[in-house]
Amino acid sequence: MSVLIIALPRTGSTSLLHKIAKEKNLKPLFEPFDGTGRVEYNSEKNVVVKTIICHHNDNIQLSKNFDEVILLTRRNVKECTESHAYQTYFSKIKNYDSNKPYVYEEIPTDIFELCHNDIIKWNKELSDLSTK
Repeated sequence: MSVLIIALPRTGSTSLLHKIAKEKNLKPLFEPFDGTGRVEYNSEKNVVVKTIICHHNDNIQLSKNFDEVILLTRRNVKECTESHAYQTYFSKIKNYDSNKPYVYEEIPTDIFELCHNDIIKWNKELSDLSTK
């Protein structure tokens, strides 16, 4: 069995990855298409793969390699944007680890707007993928 999670950033997708992997006794693969090369996916079975919508250039073709596909977004786009902007901005400045809790601080407007535009665009891509 193989499961693919395609998500927006900051939606709880990493927690979902680990929950599914544990429940179904599958190997978890965290963002193998993010360009870092730290995790590889070789079309193996008995895995659950979590990726962000913008990490792979052909999510439809990718999804054909999996038995199950989960598309994950967040109802509150503003909160998703805030979390993504916080991670984007403070991971460099404060060495923020995205798996740790935080108290929201204002983000420079240009960073927030860039992140907001990305979330809106990726959310539409996720919706279009769902339709297809």
